[in-house]
Amino acid sequence: MRLSGPLNNAALLFLLVLLPVPPIQSQQNTAIPTFQSTTTLVFLDVTVVDKKGHVITSGLTKDDFSITEDKRPQHIFSFEAPEAHTNKKHATDDTPDGSAPTTIFLLDQLNSSLEDFSFLRDQMQKYLEAQPAHLAAPAEFMLLGNRTLELLQGYTRSRDDLLFALKHVPTAIPYKNIAAFKDERFFQSIQALQQIALQNNGVTGRKNIIWIGPGGPGTALALRNIYSVEKLERFAHQTTNMLVDARISLFLIFPGLKVQEVNALLGSNTADTTTGLDPFGGDINFGAFVNETGGKLFYNENDVDELIRQSQRMGGQYYTLTYQPTESGSPTDADGKFRRIRVTLRDPNLQVITKAGYYAPDEAHPIDAEKQTILNVSQAVQSSIPYTGLGMKVDSIVRHPESRTANVTVIVQSKNIHWESSEDGKSIANLIFLAVSFSSTHQILASKLQGIAFSATTQDQGALAHLNLRTSITLRLPYNTRSIRIAAQTEDGGSLGATDLNGQAINSLSVTAPPTLSR
Repeated sequence: MRLSGPLNNAALLFLLVLLPVPPIQSQQNTAIPTFQSTTTLVFLDVTVVDKKGHVITSGLTKDDFSITEDKRPQHIFSFEAPEAHTNKKHATDDTPDGSAPTTIFLLDQLNSSLEDFSFLRDQMQKYLEAQPAHLAAPAEFMLLGNRTLELLQGYTRSRDDLLFALKHVPTAIPYKNIAAFKDERFFQSIQALQQIALQNNGVTGRKNIIWIGPGGPGTALALRNIYSVEKLERFAHQTTNMLVDARISLFLIFPGLKVQEVNALLGSNTADTTTGLDPFGGDINFGAFVNETGGKLFYNENDVDELIRQSQRMGGQYYTLTYQPTESGSPTDADGKFRRIRVTLRDPNLQVITKAGYYAPDEAHPIDAEKQTILNVSQAVQSSIPYTGLGMKVDSIVRHPESRTANVTVIVQSKNIHWESSEDGKSIANLIFLAVSFSSTHQILASKLQGIAFSATTQDQGALAHLNLRTSITLRLPYNTRSIRIAAQTEDGGSLGATDLNGQAINSLSVTAPPTLSR
């Protein structure tokens, strides 16, 4: 899974960040299904607007719509009007039910300056404080930081839970907002979309990501060698399909400086000043995911709280159409090509906003090993199946009640771990960890995905097989946390392990850290 050439930066993706760990230093074959994109039934969530941009929510029927895929007419299989998209569960239920769309708030610290990030957080707080205490539909809150994407609050209808998580965003300087880190931010930002898609692939109904911040910068393929171009294009195509398959639309709120001013700040000697921080810059860009998923880009506007409201209105008032792609002309061939979708209305004064299409499966390039590993641990952490390929246990928990977080110390037995020898006589093993806090109904309340590199001072295989590897993961423990599960797998897709803690075990292993000074 090593990428060569200009793609070496992919090793620094937020999902696979290699953090140095001091060298304190029963495989079970469990079948893991592989991720495959499918287009047997295509879902189209369609927002209809008039010439003034007002959302139309009534008066249209199935017969008012026409669909083509690659210019071939498609038969509409099913139709739902906006009134069908209301939450049917009990008013206190936080679990998405597939009727009303859910919202994923993402605060972009990675691509923001320190001043801009403070402004964005204040604007999100302003928006949330204006909402009713009990939200109309569940929402969750994620933070994209310098190294990781973290779920700070899982799906909830409580405005106060979201506000609490927002007010306790970890303090960090977004140091990568310069030209030297442009490639890293490009990969980290798109990988964040992939992780959100993986997490929500099993959640029925429409999901709307409201990305508050600049989003990842674009990249120009002309600056890459041929090998890298192929990798990058496949990377982008997989991301589009993962979002489309999960029924996720991306709404990007890009506030602040104009692109020309940003490029001037980056300096004229930058290798690629044409893309700068522009989400539409370059051949592969963040703005494309907005178009391809049926969302909207709000560009260089600073009334962020109002733009969040607009995003929720557009993402919450829509018609749903489905169709099965025809076989005529072999549009369903697994050739990896883009299938362009066009939806039109009988009334020419109305326009639609929906996803632009999807990429057909590509038999020549199945999902790569790193994404399969991430999918493996994501599935393992939500399963009740015991995974014993890696011996794991939680050694201690240090709780921080003022922020509802905990530092969880995990010990992993090194048996069944593949070690790589380094030139200095040491050995390195790379593992991916996913830690999750669950409610009593097994709803995900918070999660942390982290790649960690362990180092040992020996290359003796016998000695390496008997090490106990110790690391610490910081995880949010919302007030209604009833259990924790931590899963880990070797980075090369090898041995997989998991450990569980119920409420009693969490309390028995916990100590409370002294309160820290508030900011």
